[in-house]
Order: sequence, then structure tokens, then C-alpha cells
Amino acid sequence: MSTRSHTRRRTALQKKALTLDELTIARRDTHTVRHVLSRWVRRLERAFQSVPVRLLAEHDRQLYVDAVTAWRQLSARDRGRAAQILRLPTHSVLIECALRHQGPNGDHAALSAWVRELSALVLLELAAQGALPAGGIHWIAPYPAALRDLRSIRLNLLLPLGAGVTALHFEPGAVQIETADSQERVALLPDADLPAGASRPYHEIVPGVYLACSDNNPLSDFEAHPDKQGNTLSLGDKTAAEWTKSLQRCWAMMARYLPHFAEELRLVATLIVPVGFEPERHLSASYQEYIGAIYMTLHPNDMTMVEAVIHEFQHNKINAAFNLDPLLHNAFAPLFSSPVRPDPRPLHGVILAVHAFQPVALLYERMRDDAHAWSTQPSWTRRFDVIVGKIRDGAETVLTHAEPTDAGRLFFAEMQLWDSHFAEHTSSATNP
Repeated sequence: MSTRSHTRRRTALQKKALTLDELTIARRDTHTVRHVLSRWVRRLERAFQSVPVRLLAEHDRQLYVDAVTAWRQLSARDRGRAAQILRLPTHSVLIECALRHQGPNGDHAALSAWVRELSALVLLELAAQGALPAGGIHWIAPYPAALRDLRSIRLNLLLPLGAGVTALHFEPGAVQIETADSQERVALLPDADLPAGASRPYHEIVPGVYLACSDNNPLSDFEAHPDKQGNTLSLGDKTAAEWTKSLQRCWAMMARYLPHFAEELRLVATLIVPVGFEPERHLSASYQEYIGAIYMTLHPNDMTMVEAVIHEFQHNKINAAFNLDPLLHNAFAPLFSSPVRPDPRPLHGVILAVHAFQPVALLYERMRDDAHAWSTQPSWTRRFDVIVGKIRDGAETVLTHAEPTDAGRLFFAEMQLWDSHFAEHTSSATNP
């Protein structure tokens, strides 16, 4: 394809309307989520290549230029492989954070640090894939601890960098770590021997989805929920194996009762970050900037766990859409009561709640229709009724007050469809 044809095709794709007809619950296939993710990845590609170099610290500029240049060379040969590098949550969260701090009031010191880390991680992936020039790319550390570590989900590698690191040399298949008096070449292969201090922090739940025992999200300490303080990584005195077995049971339940949703999760989900064990309650979180990752506490009740997985990855789906379009014009003012939070919320927050709980209610409905053993328990039935009540209250608030964008109209039409569906549950519960 010629450069001119490629440009015309990219422009046409950018102008194509954002279609969100099955963003809440896929009824036919995963076309809506694929469409949203495709648009979001194109956004990442544009953002990665357009950081204003003048805003970066002088010592970070060449590293960024080298990373972009090498990434573009791969993209010209294999756009799919190049795109997959940027959509890794460990990379995309840094792109999203950087994107939000490029204005005159942005934190340009933080911007430079994020771009430095991002550039190094992209070069690490390119090195692992043999997609660097034969001579490699050399980076001189501007000061001690300029980079805390290198990480790769695909290699299942966490490589801490001590304060003594003076330079890194990225080359096809390896990275060389230099200090004042030593050099260590680390082979970038999934089964390579680990150097001293390195670890394998990602534990497979299902293929492509991992329990992450390391986290580089710059926003993890920020917490919007009034009952929760940050997201400190912790297995909560449980083993990684106990966590993964619990989450595997969740996936099996979703695959049985919400098969399209389970397929969607294989497209969206990459990391589940553990934040402790809570036997009495469950806490979870997600971030609009951190698509593909969620935070969860472990709970002994599988139903509680599967609810949380659905809830938070629903947030991932809609957050990817929010990164492309606000869906409504009055997203953040005024405030309304929320069906799931004690504090008043803007419609944006109420939409998140309704969108997250509608597929949870469908899970309950299908379990009931299948006569699942749990569905005979009074506590299970009460929880089902509570969930339906929450989403019906929230949907009434949203559908009454929302001022949708063009892209939002299809989304709210779907919310209305499912609200009408669950109205029948309310009627049957009231008049058995």
C-alpha cells in the first residue's frame, strides 16, 4: 500500500463513527469491544509519537526519539506487532498519563519521568523481538536510580535496576546493564536464566491474563472510593497459587454463563493486581488510564469474586470508550445520588455503576434459569434482587438526565434495552 493510500485509509478510520451498540452486554459477538479497542490503540499510537520533545528533560529527549524511531521502523514492517507493544497495560498507562500532562499546567517533571520509563520499556520489547538495529541503542543514566526497573509481561520479567546503573544498551535479543565497574548482559528470552535480583512477577490465570505481583501504575495511590485508601500491592498472606485458582474458577463461571463476555475479557484483560485478602468485604478498583488492568482483594466467596471481575473489567471496556468520547455532554455536573456509592456522583459515575452491574445481573439470571445450586440460597436471591434494584435506580437517573453525544446515543439505547429486560425481574419478584 502506498503512503498516500495508507494516509487516506487512516483518515477514513479516524472519521468513522464510534459504534457502541453492544458495549454493555455482547449479544452476538465481540464486535463492539474489538471496534473500541482498535480505535483506542490508534489513539495510543498517535499519542506515543507526539509527545512534545521540548517538554522533556534534556537527558530524556534522545531516549524518547530513539524509542519512537525504532518503534516506527517495526510498525512499517508489522503494524500489528508494533501496536501490541503499546497496548500492554504497563506501557499504555504511561502513555495515558503523559497525554494528560502535556498542557501548560501539566506536571512536566512527571511527564519526563513517565516518558523515560515508557521509552525504556518499549526498547526492551523491541530488543526482545529482535526489532532493533544491529548496533542497538545505548542510553546513559542521567543520575542514580533514573530508572527503577525494567519489566516485560511477555517475558514474565522484572529486572530491578540499582542506583549504580550508569547505562543500558538495548540490542537484538538482550539488554546490557552497565555500572561503573561491571557489565551484565541479560538475554531476553522467556526461559532464560534470571540474573541476580530479577524475578518472574506474572502468574498465568488463563492464557494472556496474569496475576501481577509487580505494578508500575503511577496512579495506584490515588483512590476515589471513600472506604478505601490506595491500592498497595499485597497477596494478603495468601499464595499466588491460591489467587490464581480462585480467579480461574471465576473465568470458568463466566465462560459457562456469559460466554461472549468471557471472550471480551480475553481481548481486554491482561493484569489483575492483588491488594490483600478481605474475608468480610470485597474491594476493587480500576483506572481510566490503566486499560487492561484491575485491582482486587481476594475473598473466600467465589460469587463475590466473579462479580468483582465482571464489574471492574466492565469499567475497562467503558473507560476505553471514554478515552475516545465522553458519551454525554453533562458527564461531571450536576451531582446525583448513586445506587452503589454513599457519596453523590456525577452522571459519569452513575453510568459506570449501571454499566458494571447489568452483566452481573444477567449472570445471576442465567444461573437461576440453569438451577445452579447457589440460586436456591436465600442470601443469593436477596443479592440478585439488590443488584437489580441498584441498576434500575441508576438507569432511571441516567436515562432521565443524560444529554448524550452522538456516540452515546447507541450506548444509552442499549442501557434502556437492558433496563427494560430487568424490569421483568422486578415484576416477577413482586408478583411470583
